[in-house]
Amino acid sequence: MSGTIDKKLLKRLKLLYVEDDDTVRADLSSLLSNFFDTVYTAKDGQEGLSLYKEKQNEIDVIVADINMPVLTGIQMLQKIREFDKEIPTIFATAYSDNEFLVDAIKLKVSEYIIKPIDIRKLMTSLNEIAKNIYHDFLINQQNKELKKYKDIIYNNNIVIRTNKNMKITFVNDLFCEITGFDKKELLGEELTILRHKDTDSEIYKKIYNSILNNRQWNGELKNLTKDGNFYYADTSIVSTLNDSGEITGCLIIQKDETLKAIKRREIQTSLIKDKSEIFQKSKKSSAELYQVINNLNYELESLKNDLLKEKQEKDSYISTLERYSSENKKLLSEIITYRKVNETSHDATRKLIKMSKESADLKVEIKRLETKLEMIEDEHQKESKQQKVYYEVKLDDMDKLLTNVKEKLDAVENVEAVSQKLAYWKEKAKSEAKKNEKIEREIISYGDKKLMTKLFGGR
Repeated sequence: MSGTIDKKLLKRLKLLYVEDDDTVRADLSSLLSNFFDTVYTAKDGQEGLSLYKEKQNEIDVIVADINMPVLTGIQMLQKIREFDKEIPTIFATAYSDNEFLVDAIKLKVSEYIIKPIDIRKLMTSLNEIAKNIYHDFLINQQNKELKKYKDIIYNNNIVIRTNKNMKITFVNDLFCEITGFDKKELLGEELTILRHKDTDSEIYKKIYNSILNNRQWNGELKNLTKDGNFYYADTSIVSTLNDSGEITGCLIIQKDETLKAIKRREIQTSLIKDKSEIFQKSKKSSAELYQVINNLNYELESLKNDLLKEKQEKDSYISTLERYSSENKKLLSEIITYRKVNETSHDATRKLIKMSKESADLKVEIKRLETKLEMIEDEHQKESKQQKVYYEVKLDDMDKLLTNVKEKLDAVENVEAVSQKLAYWKEKAKSEAKKNEKIEREIISYGDKKLMTKLFGGR
């Protein structure tokens, strides 16, 4: 049984079990409690009816005996069907009476089980009911979501529906708001009644052909409003089908793009009027580009010279350090020589006399030289550190500045490339000018001559 029963589905449900036999009711309700969220019990049909009325919104399925006192299972379900036509019900009885079976069918009973109850068969039936309830739940959820999507589409887009003859059968509020038509004004009219004279009639033939062949059509349409004005719409059109898959008409979803279309035309007009500025700006940009290249080249040469100068100063500083090091070694050699002489003098004095004036002077001189050497070493170390830090910082700054200038110079294309681009854009501008003049002539041919003369001059 565990292989065919979906316990998760059963746990979603609450069950009403009606049985007049106390022992059978206690045993089966205990078993069912392992599978269902809640199991309500009643001892006869009247109690079962009262309990269902009280818990109607909670109970999902009923299992009931037919032969019970006060009200039989049949009588109980008859009264329930007066206010609830759908609650799934399973009857259990000790008899296979055809009269009960006919009544059960009339009351839309889901299953008819002979006592003693086959638990496997009962659970299988309950599992099927649980699946059906869950499927209904999913369908309801999907219908709710579809309604939300439908409301969003209908509230934010123009919606038009037609029959299979492409006659208008429905328009939404937004359509009426934008076009000025009343909802009932266009019902029964051909879809082409909305076509603006600027829209090619062949487009509507393509639309009709797509709908009749169940293909979606997408494009921009210029449609009429009630006052003779127009609106531009980004349009999607799909066929509508009945349950047999036959085409019943079409659904038209439009997004008002009038403001964008007008803005686009304003931009095109502005480009026509300002086309001469392209050449002026090109010349100005070329002169500025030459100036930038010259300035960067000058800065680069200046930085190279500064860097060379700094490197020469660094070499001079290193040479000075080497000279100081050589002098230090020389002084150290003199001190060692003095010490050796002093040691020799001491040996001779111990043999001849206790101390001589020359030996005393020699000690003083050695002491003086040692002090001078220490001072020189300290000064040289300090100066070396300072000079080293200064030149390292200086060189680092110069390297960064040189790198920056090189990046700027690399970012600027060479003069030959710029000249080629300018020549290309001049040709491009000429081509665009010819296109714009063609557009102007087409616009003039469709518009009022006096108005066109004011806008574009005598061309």
